Amino acid sequence: MMPVQNGSVSARSCLAACLAAFLLVAATLWIAVSPSAAQTFPNRPIRIVVPAAAGGALDVISRLMAIKASEVLKQQVYIENKPGANWIIGMDAVAKAAPDGYTLLFIASSGITVNPFVFPNMPLDPLHDLTPVTTATTTDFVLLVNPSLPVKTIGDFIRYLKANPGKLNHASNSATTMLVSELFKAQAGVEYVDVNYRGASQAIQDAAAGVVQFCFVDLGTGTSPIEGKLLVPLAITGPVRSKLNPSIPTLAESGLPGYSVSSSTLLLAPANVPAEIMAQLNAAFRHSLETPEVNSKLVAMGQVVVGNSAQEAEALLKPEADQFRKLIADRNIQFAK
Repeated sequence: MMPVQNGSVSARSCLAACLAAFLLVAATLWIAVSPSAAQTFPNRPIRIVVPAAAGGALDVISRLMAIKASEVLKQQVYIENKPGANWIIGMDAVAKAAPDGYTLLFIASSGITVNPFVFPNMPLDPLHDLTPVTTATTTDFVLLVNPSLPVKTIGDFIRYLKANPGKLNHASNSATTMLVSELFKAQAGVEYVDVNYRGASQAIQDAAAGVVQFCFVDLGTGTSPIEGKLLVPLAITGPVRSKLNPSIPTLAESGLPGYSVSSSTLLLAPANVPAEIMAQLNAAFRHSLETPEVNSKLVAMGQVVVGNSAQEAEALLKPEADQFRKLIADRNIQFAK
């Protein structure tokens, strides 16, 4: 048996203890000085996916916001257009992205509140897989009629529709305008044909030419034909008169109490982004909306600038989704896939 060398064992034990203590102190110091992901965010460019083609309203609004947000975040914020499949391709790409704040989605609220009930086999559940950062803007829709119709008010129009069943057609240019129209039918107790158009401009053109007799379009798009007296505005769909044109009454005050439909644009992130990063994003994009340069351009587009908290933005989505879910079921509305 080998003799025990007490001095050597003690030396090794002392060395091991000192090394362990050194490593513990080093680890503690590293933790103390090493910043979290939230503290270093952002350290690379941020991508905003717009699920629509370049040049449209979503694209323009997102680019206006991105420029000013880049200044606040000290990193490039760039737009990636990813159109297709009724916005679902872009939505799914963001929902499946890493929840780190570097991939965001800019979309109209109908993508979140209408698509799930129209396309039940979507590869994502947008109300759960995406989280609002902020609501950017809202807009109402305006009911425009051909000036040849002998109507001046919503009451006149409803009576005329009932007296002329099957003779008037509505130009629908999106899933949302079709739902706006269907809600009008349900509350007014009227029926007519919805003729589908690819865009609001074509719908306005044919309504002015008398190919169809009326259309619902967003108030910004409707401003030009109103000012040019090509079409007559009867009412807007929002809960209160619009600041952009307060002379136009609401449908609710015109004989359809409770009628209220608006559309919003909003910025979203994948679910489960850390709260600190969400707060940074919210602050940066709200700041961009508040700048006079961005604000004035959005108002000129017919948008009402919002810029709310993430919690407020989320609270606006559920009632809208519930309203459209019920309307689609009650009216048995079918959309072309």
